[in-house]
Amino acid sequence: MSSFSRLLQNALHEGRKLAAGPIARASGLSMAIRLSGMGLLFVQAVLTARLLGPAGYGTTATVLSAAQVLSSAAMLGFGALAVREVPARRAAEQPGALAAFLRHSFIATLAVSVVVALVASLALVPAVPVAEAMRHPFALGGVLVVPLAFVALFRGWAQGFGQIAMAQVPGEFLRPAVMVSVLVTVAIGGLAFDPSEYLIAATVAALAAAVVAWVWIARKELRHLPAPGEWVGGRAIMAASFPFLGMGMIAILQGELNTLLLAALAGPRETGLFQPVARLMPLLALPIQAASMRYAPRMAEFWHREEHERILSVTGTFTWTTTLLTLLAGLAIAGAGPWLMLVFGRDFSASAPLLWIVAAAQVFNAACGPLGVVFSMAGRTGIAVFGQLAGLAVNIAVGLLFIPHYGAAAAAMGILAATVTWNVVLLIAIRRILGIDTSILGVLARRRSAR
Repeated sequence: MSSFSRLLQNALHEGRKLAAGPIARASGLSMAIRLSGMGLLFVQAVLTARLLGPAGYGTTATVLSAAQVLSSAAMLGFGALAVREVPARRAAEQPGALAAFLRHSFIATLAVSVVVALVASLALVPAVPVAEAMRHPFALGGVLVVPLAFVALFRGWAQGFGQIAMAQVPGEFLRPAVMVSVLVTVAIGGLAFDPSEYLIAATVAALAAAVVAWVWIARKELRHLPAPGEWVGGRAIMAASFPFLGMGMIAILQGELNTLLLAALAGPRETGLFQPVARLMPLLALPIQAASMRYAPRMAEFWHREEHERILSVTGTFTWTTTLLTLLAGLAIAGAGPWLMLVFGRDFSASAPLLWIVAAAQVFNAACGPLGVVFSMAGRTGIAVFGQLAGLAVNIAVGLLFIPHYGAAAAAMGILAATVTWNVVLLIAIRRILGIDTSILGVLARRRSAR
């Protein structure tokens, strides 16, 4: 048998094993939901670009980016912490403590998000130095923070319970579906539509998603829990939430930072031209994000049980499959870039080459493996935060130096530079601290040594 035949046979064997596993089944469901939601988001982005134009799109994108960052802060890290804490409490058979954790995270998120909304409403005060055209959008963005924070919090709860559809459908499918319905109605009716009206529609869509998520998780999971009991280790968990807050904030900033920098340094038109690239980036990250929905809580269980061999095995499968799928997605999307950008309008055609840059960033990210997830589920969240901070610093530096001169192209290069930085930093750290290599090279080396 030739080496190629053996390689093909091994790949098919691994594929059959992978498809039979619980993480793969959950990843398939997650990917189906994400693909449906991304289809809606693509339609939403096209309609937004055509209804508002580059400048109007840039204004709404700036406010939405700020709202995403603030909603992540308002959640105080509890959504991401729930992905680890819920399965851990269930494994330890502490339902009362779990109920107490969920109640505390709900109250804290509500309090902080309402404060953020009240502070944002100060933009309406004439004495506050805000551009007149941005007063109403900023105030509406503050209101949007409240439902966005709860959509993210309930997503973390549901993911911790292992409920993939519950975690994704409200925020990733229902919310863009409502927005597309509104935008189609506006387009068909030939109605006037400005950024403030767009943000009102976005708030309604986020509120609908939050309500559906709450009803779903309450009926499916929360009603089986007892009354909240003593919050075992509550103070330690509160302290543990802050690294997750840091990770969440940095992750959101990595996604939204370039939009905010473009708005500050290059103006609304350049910000708008970058948005089709920003809206297509989640599709490039789809394989990693879909697989992570079930991978993260499974890693928490394995670490709790000290099943290190299973961690290595599952992580290796995660890395090579997500790398291959991300590479294929990158080639397809970047190759179709010129035609995809024409859908948004002729003004956006110049942004097509930038898709190759962000595709390269996502492939490199996948090839390094799920570094942040492994550190977080192993209780080493601070290290993951440090790596992401390094990437964020590089992104900011590239943006400040080059965005004023090169606009959207510099923003794309900032994404690539940041992605390479944080992955290299975390890859070095995971080898030295945990003694494992999650990268595709490490996976291949373990397979060669196992023969």
